[in-house]
Amino acid sequence: MKIATSMNIRPPGVTEQQLMAALAKAGFDGIDLPFYMHRDELDWSDEQAAGKWAEQRAGWAQEAGLEWVQAHGPFFDMFGSDQTALRTRESCRHAIKVCGQLGIPWMVLHPDTFAGAQDLEHRKALLKANADFFRGLLGDCEKHNVGIAIENIHDHFAHTRGASRYFAGIPREQCDLIDELNHPLIGACWDTGHAHMNRLDQRGGLTALGGRLKAIHIQETRSGIDRDDHVLPYSIENPAVDWDGVTSGLREINFPGPFTFETHSALQRVPAELLDDALTYNLAVGRYLVRKVAKRG
Repeated sequence: MKIATSMNIRPPGVTEQQLMAALAKAGFDGIDLPFYMHRDELDWSDEQAAGKWAEQRAGWAQEAGLEWVQAHGPFFDMFGSDQTALRTRESCRHAIKVCGQLGIPWMVLHPDTFAGAQDLEHRKALLKANADFFRGLLGDCEKHNVGIAIENIHDHFAHTRGASRYFAGIPREQCDLIDELNHPLIGACWDTGHAHMNRLDQRGGLTALGGRLKAIHIQETRSGIDRDDHVLPYSIENPAVDWDGVTSGLREINFPGPFTFETHSALQRVPAELLDDALTYNLAVGRYLVRKVAKRG
């Protein structure tokens, strides 16, 4: 199974190109594009500028011998009506096109929520509203051959929407949304830390998603509190992420990979002089977990 990490781990003073070279030297196979970090770098509606940006990063990755394996799209308010919400939602289309240019097969996006009674009717309304949004992106997905992996979000973000919990933060709702859309370019992303914060069973969640799972975010975090730490596995005191549950779940559904870290909080402050050692350890953790995924009996 290929092992990858998000480019959001880049420490100060290290360029994207330098980070790619360091990741390749450590032995990583692929990289994840955190599009949200680049949202304000240029006018993404300028096709020439956006194309040049993508072409440059394609060249850097090729030179390093790395594959762009997945991406994380913009953060946005799905149901907001102000200009910021409208602009960030529209940027999803630009992100899909950039992913297509880089050959990225799956881009992760968040579902969203709004206040309500959390009863059956409210859940139906949330399902419809989320499905309508993602359905509106399918034309772009088909044009650029890029899928959308809908991520499980932890409930602590719900207060920003005036709600008590987040829609599709649990596997049943992820499955309902994906099945409602019923399209080969719609799947799921499982964030191990978000699942842990929502006190979900890792193995059970992964096996419920089954073949719908197209991307993973491997990260360690504390449970039940608003931290979302995004650090390396085994680096937080118990109760921590059930890595045996994660690896057995991935094994049971024959998840092909990539095994992608989202551990920026562990590495963004690493001094440049220690980056090689830090990445070597990061990869060692990845290889250990991938061996557990492959283990039979």
